[in-house]
Amino acid sequence: MQKGKVSVIIPTYKGDDNVVRAVDSALNQTYKNIEIIVVDDNGKGTEEQLKTEAVLKKYIDEGKILYLAHEQNINGSAARNTGARNATGEYIALLDDDDEFLPENIENHVNCFKNLSEEYGITHCAIKRFYDYGRQEIVPPMHEGDILFEFMCGKVKMGSSCIMVRKSVFDEVNGFDESFRRHQDWEFAARILSKYKAAIVNEVGLNKYQLLRNSAKNPEQYEKNRLYYLEKMKFIIDTFDKKDRNKIYNAHYQQIAIDYFKAKKFGKCFKWTIKTTNPIKCWATIVRDALRFIKRRYL
Repeated sequence: MQKGKVSVIIPTYKGDDNVVRAVDSALNQTYKNIEIIVVDDNGKGTEEQLKTEAVLKKYIDEGKILYLAHEQNINGSAARNTGARNATGEYIALLDDDDEFLPENIENHVNCFKNLSEEYGITHCAIKRFYDYGRQEIVPPMHEGDILFEFMCGKVKMGSSCIMVRKSVFDEVNGFDESFRRHQDWEFAARILSKYKAAIVNEVGLNKYQLLRNSAKNPEQYEKNRLYYLEKMKFIIDTFDKKDRNKIYNAHYQQIAIDYFKAKKFGKCFKWTIKTTNPIKCWATIVRDALRFIKRRYL
């Protein structure tokens, strides 16, 4: 491990259209003590792997990135773990292949860590989100310190591209759970937050493009993914008292209901609404959020 060095890990899958933008954003950081590791999860010899390697060839040939290709497609969790095993930095920064860092992002995270005690294992920054229908919004980090409960309730947005983690912490929690196809960043962050505090980097650190190419294609799959996450997180959820456990489950059941509402499957929406401890409040929130979405997108 090299003190002060940051290992930027970029997992990529069917991302040849976007990965160069991600790599360029890492190369253009004001903080220069970095290494960039691109982990190709398409599977060696596949059309997508060959296209990805081709668009990255100049960076590979010039030694600007370390390019690693999985023999076969596994998942994003495994790709991030592969990157971490080959990382030599004191810190790990994760960057999805369809996102891009702003130039001072790494420097801001490192400067934040310099002022923190060992109680802090993770930092998270503000993001600028771009939607396919033209809307943009800045999502600031709202909580710091011991924020596990807020995170489990969905009040903290901590996707993989907006965080930096001490490499020692990444190794301590054994990286990402490779059984996850979705919500792996939530699961990873939850295990860190069960042991360490989080700090805020107030500046916008990245542009996030909501391409949705890796999202669940239907609400039934969304439900399955969310319930798998809750099952795997039970050992953490059970550390809270009953009142807080209910708040955590309510937050997730409500999100499942919202997804069914968006798909106009109102029967299943109602089913998940009444699973919460306050169905009336849940239903009112769903309707309010639906009206806000309509206003943002169409008005």
